[in-house]
Amino acid sequence: MATVSSFSPRPIFLSHVAAPVETVAVPAVQTATAHTDAVRSKRSAALPDSPDVRASADAQLAQSFARALATRSYQTSMAPPNVQVSLQSTLGRWRTHLDSAFKGPGFLAWAKEQGLDTRRLKLDPARGELTGSVDGKTHTFSLKDDSGWSDVSRTLLSIAKVIAPEAGQAFSYPWPQGEVPCYTVGRFYNEPIDLTPAQFTLHRKKLLKNVGFEFPPLAYASLRSAEAIAGLNEALGDDADRHALICALTSQVDDAAGKIDLDKVKIPIDPRSSRFKSEHLREMSVASILKQDGNRVPVNSKQALSVALALSFDLAHRAPQMDAGGVKPLAGMLGATSLRKMRARVAEWKNRPLTHVSNPQAGGGAGSLLRRLMDALPESARKGVASNPSLALDSLIRSPEAQGLGKEIQKTLKLVETPTSAIESVSAALVQELDPGAGKSAFNLAGYNLYSQDNVGASAADITKRFTTYLERQVGSELAPVAAQLLLSAAAPECVVKQIPPNLVYGSHTWVNFCIEVARIELQVPGASANMTFSQVMAFGNAPPISLEGEDQLGEVARDPILAWGVANGIIQHRLNREFTDVDATRSQAALNKQQKELAWAKTVLQTPATTREKCALTELKRVFPNIDPTLDVVQDTSIKHTPVSLLDIYMTGPIKPDRWKSLDNKKFPYDEMKSRLSLLKPDINTTFSDRFQAYKKEHEIAWALQFKYQLSLLPLADQESIQKSKVSFIEVSRPYLKTALDPRGSNLFPGRRPRTPTEPELEALKGKQGLLMKVQGPDGRVSAYSYLPTQGRLVKEKGYPGERTDFDDSGYFNGGAAGRVPGSSNVFVPYGVVNSDRDPPGNADKTHGAYFSERNGTLGLTAGLFFTRDYEALQYQAAGVTALEKGKALDKKLKDFFLGLVPFYDGVQEAISGSVGGAIFNIGFDLFGFFLPGLNAARKAFKAGRGPLNIIKSGVFAGVGASVGYTDTVDIARNVNKGSRAGYKDINYLATQAKALLSRLKGNYRRYDVTKIYREGDIVKGFLRSAEDNVWRPTVAIFKKGGWYAYNVITKTPFGLQAAQFGAVMGVAD
Repeated sequence: MATVSSFSPRPIFLSHVAAPVETVAVPAVQTATAHTDAVRSKRSAALPDSPDVRASADAQLAQSFARALATRSYQTSMAPPNVQVSLQSTLGRWRTHLDSAFKGPGFLAWAKEQGLDTRRLKLDPARGELTGSVDGKTHTFSLKDDSGWSDVSRTLLSIAKVIAPEAGQAFSYPWPQGEVPCYTVGRFYNEPIDLTPAQFTLHRKKLLKNVGFEFPPLAYASLRSAEAIAGLNEALGDDADRHALICALTSQVDDAAGKIDLDKVKIPIDPRSSRFKSEHLREMSVASILKQDGNRVPVNSKQALSVALALSFDLAHRAPQMDAGGVKPLAGMLGATSLRKMRARVAEWKNRPLTHVSNPQAGGGAGSLLRRLMDALPESARKGVASNPSLALDSLIRSPEAQGLGKEIQKTLKLVETPTSAIESVSAALVQELDPGAGKSAFNLAGYNLYSQDNVGASAADITKRFTTYLERQVGSELAPVAAQLLLSAAAPECVVKQIPPNLVYGSHTWVNFCIEVARIELQVPGASANMTFSQVMAFGNAPPISLEGEDQLGEVARDPILAWGVANGIIQHRLNREFTDVDATRSQAALNKQQKELAWAKTVLQTPATTREKCALTELKRVFPNIDPTLDVVQDTSIKHTPVSLLDIYMTGPIKPDRWKSLDNKKFPYDEMKSRLSLLKPDINTTFSDRFQAYKKEHEIAWALQFKYQLSLLPLADQESIQKSKVSFIEVSRPYLKTALDPRGSNLFPGRRPRTPTEPELEALKGKQGLLMKVQGPDGRVSAYSYLPTQGRLVKEKGYPGERTDFDDSGYFNGGAAGRVPGSSNVFVPYGVVNSDRDPPGNADKTHGAYFSERNGTLGLTAGLFFTRDYEALQYQAAGVTALEKGKALDKKLKDFFLGLVPFYDGVQEAISGSVGGAIFNIGFDLFGFFLPGLNAARKAFKAGRGPLNIIKSGVFAGVGASVGYTDTVDIARNVNKGSRAGYKDINYLATQAKALLSRLKGNYRRYDVTKIYREGDIVKGFLRSAEDNVWRPTVAIFKKGGWYAYNVITKTPFGLQAAQFGAVMGVAD
């Protein structure tokens, strides 16, 4: 049996202060194996734990703290003193867990990958930031970066937040053995620290009198309980198990048949982990673990790497928390009865007087629940509503008034009690009041269609701004930003993701992929996407679904974004009440697939180097002389002695005269024997090369035409319609030639100057080769203009016509290193091509409609393609090269120099595709064809998983989807109800016959519900839950709490929602 217990922990996570901070110089954190770490935690866990034991140890700690406080108060020490902390004290137990987290194999592997020096760290638990030295420079890792810190830090930060629970309580780490800095002790026990000698004397008496610390009734006191310690100890074990599993997967090597056998690969099971508690095994095979968790088992190393990539993401860390992070949407899960009860409870609550109102406002939203809760907020919290609505929403739904109402709603509806359930309950009430549809649809959110054709070409920020303006009529300008944030979180979470690139617009295929990934995340961890960045969302999407349930989720969430794309691109018509047909879905999906494949082809074409003359010649020579090396310099002219050349040189220079040459080494190069076969070669390889290059150039013309059509399809609908009805022409933009020469007619005393005639290279240098101006003249004679900047992936509408302005910004038309236009001078505009007055022919039912698929737009695109490839002779010259024989010929040096000056445009294209034009332009998350560009760490992570960093997002690594094919090829969205783990069913008898198959698709190592078994508090099973929203049965993992069954999230390990009605009914029929 193979084992990975001895594997070195390879880096896996590749993607990825107001108060004083103590600085403690101690030895570096030492690498520890999972086994050693587990032994340490087991020893700690074996310590007797009871209120009396803790109280006794805390009393001893209080004495040590009093002595340290005396040193601090009398300032007898330059540095803040440390306090001896017993392992049996409350703080000592948490400190042990913190040490285990910092010494965990997952954190250490991540730190090694980042090059992080662990000898001196600073952790800010409230902000979720870790600061340390990377390559000799101070670097701060945050939960919003792509380093992978957010994927390895959940348990560590959970422990740290117990030790330092308030904002501004950052601390240095590591600490000396058995000691904790004085400030951290004081913060943990909520004791004052900076005291005058007089204050210290009084406080010391209090400490001695009480013989210990008095824990005040803090909001986070329950986090310090024995149950909390046990839970986080288990989490440390689960983290170690996950890291071992990922290490094993990434370490696999295919056998001679290209296969792996994960049944033979075993990993140790950490004795602290939940798996050890359920299985009681010290080691298990990787295959059995994956099967238990509902994941597919990879059969080769490439699949194993993809599974490791998927397992490395920690979505649970992004879930909304008690103190911040948005809210899990609940209103959409409630049925009519629950909504009616909630409305009545809110109405009764609003009739009560508020105990505190900071500054009541009249006007919009007066009398609403949102207004009452806003009025109860402190004035300081209300000032930031417009600038930071997400923070304002966090403050509002977590206020004492909101929490009180939330608990009442929770009790009324019999919602399961969790740390965030009150927040979810009051948020559901707010959503219900703002939107009669309870936040279920982005197509009709409080009466506004986020995905109407009016918003085509708009960014998430633009759509949010328009929606906020719309809500101002209902709730007023102060409340509108918070109302928008709340409703978008419920119905369009893609709009509340952090750091969305401004040029990601609705209507692009990138938007579709982005929305699908957000929806996948929301199905797995509701509310998580609001705590993620665009880059993190897309990096998550680059990992394939690795379970049957994951594939079912993809099929469920892909439909709406693809239909919205179809409407935005004119593929299908908008339908009221979202009554789209299967034909609509199929047509939209087919058109999207076609566009993505074409754009992927265009990108590949532009990335592919031109075939060289040398390569063409080598291929032909190898065809005729497969066993001869034609590059050997052993051939010489029979009549002239010169430096030997190769047959390759002779063939490229052409034509070959067989009797003119001889070999200087007949053993290696038997030329006399070869002469008879020279006639089998193509007579002129230069013609072959020229033909191939022209085909290459033609492909580039088409590629640019596709890119042009794509950019045009992303314009606002009004612009698309205007272009469709107008005359369109293209114009080349140049800068004026302003150099002068001495006028020979001037005198020596007053020499005059006159314009100098420019040289051809000087004129070429003044041409804006990076862009093309498009002039659009409507039927009414009005003119508008658009700058097409292909290497920036933009088609920008200009303000007015540039020919009538002196302040036209032409920088995008020139290379980044080019000098700017001389102030006060005007551009030179020269027509390119002919005026296009064509119109698209009337469509038919079988034809794909929309701007991207327009025949006329295709013709316009080809004009642009011709413009940007017209100087490819320079590239052809480079690809042809110069042979040794040609170097002796009279070459047109002027032509050579001229062409070499034109190549930078082609080089700029390559940089643009890779995302680094000018080092900055494409720092936007995706390339000029709309394909995702991950951050450096995410790219390396995807690469090591065998997935190209620039691939279109796709599903099913096991399905073998090609790199240039979108996952929409593999997902059937034509039907509203799929047949997987997410499906809803009304026929209980049919469902009973399919129960085993459907429940087996759910993730998690849980048994099916058994009607004959008596369940206890905390038992978790798989069964069928009847949805109050639409009255259908759905396969669900559920937990038994306080006498009832509730849905259970296997990722966050928390229950949620309403108590299930008739949970065992289906299984009763099945049995």
